[in-house]
Amino acid sequence: MDTLQALGVAATVRRVGSFSGAARQIGVTPAAVAKQVAQLEARLGVRLFDRNTHHLAITEEGQALLERVSGPLQEVQDALATGRAARVARGVVKVSVPATFARMAIIPNLAAFQARFPEVQVDLRLENRRVDLVAEGYDCAIGAALKPDSTLVARTLASLRSVLCASPAYLAAHGEPRTWAELAGHRCIVMRSDTTGRLRDWELTGRGRSQKLRPNPALQLTDPESAAAAAAAGCGIALVGMHHVACALMEGRLVRVLKEVHGPRFQIVIYYARRRLLPQRTREFVDHIVATVPNSPALLACRSTVSPEESA
Repeated sequence: MDTLQALGVAATVRRVGSFSGAARQIGVTPAAVAKQVAQLEARLGVRLFDRNTHHLAITEEGQALLERVSGPLQEVQDALATGRAARVARGVVKVSVPATFARMAIIPNLAAFQARFPEVQVDLRLENRRVDLVAEGYDCAIGAALKPDSTLVARTLASLRSVLCASPAYLAAHGEPRTWAELAGHRCIVMRSDTTGRLRDWELTGRGRSQKLRPNPALQLTDPESAAAAAAAGCGIALVGMHHVACALMEGRLVRVLKEVHGPRFQIVIYYARRRLLPQRTREFVDHIVATVPNSPALLACRSTVSPEESA
């Protein structure tokens, strides 16, 4: 028996003066009301109501008990109602997301989310970095897959490749490499780790082999979107995630170099703290992003530009 619920039933009986009236208010049968009251009386060892087939009267003990609990009972019922209301999606969802991915796959899907959840405000922070969800007050973040972490839940949004690319102007001036070895003679745009400060080698796969190369760093950057822009400006050859260069490739501002060669596959995930009672606004936002982003036209275009070998 739920004692709190039974006290609420008894309080309703006291207020309306009958089991049948209480039953109509609560939405159950008079027999169910009588059973709850009888079970409560048995648990308390006190008779709350004198009743027969024609008459119902509250006892002195019942009057004293229900008067004493009426205030606290109402407070508890109000608190429970507030808790149920908190399950409605409302409030601010603070999200960290790389700017390129936000523009191509997140922002185009936000209008549908806003239509479904008008009381949720989305606070997108465009930044290409790993964030500490708890310390920095984020509800969730989007980015490259993290190392396994038991404190986080990660759900995959896209699986992408890095590709070698350069501008038509650069290739016209310096020639197009035809072999792996010819890459060593080219000006390269190289990423520097923003955590260790070290230049990143190129891990390449294709033409039946895999190899790690140390490119000639004509330009060093820590931001992949800037690397894509530098390649389009003619600064050299870059190895950049497909989502950063898909539009430039389709528009002809960039072209693939060594088309059969690509970098390792990487996943874009949305991650959030692992906790049992996730705020409803966060849960709804994450579920919406997971359902809509993989089918975004821009991501589908990324997939259409890779060869069957690359997508394997």
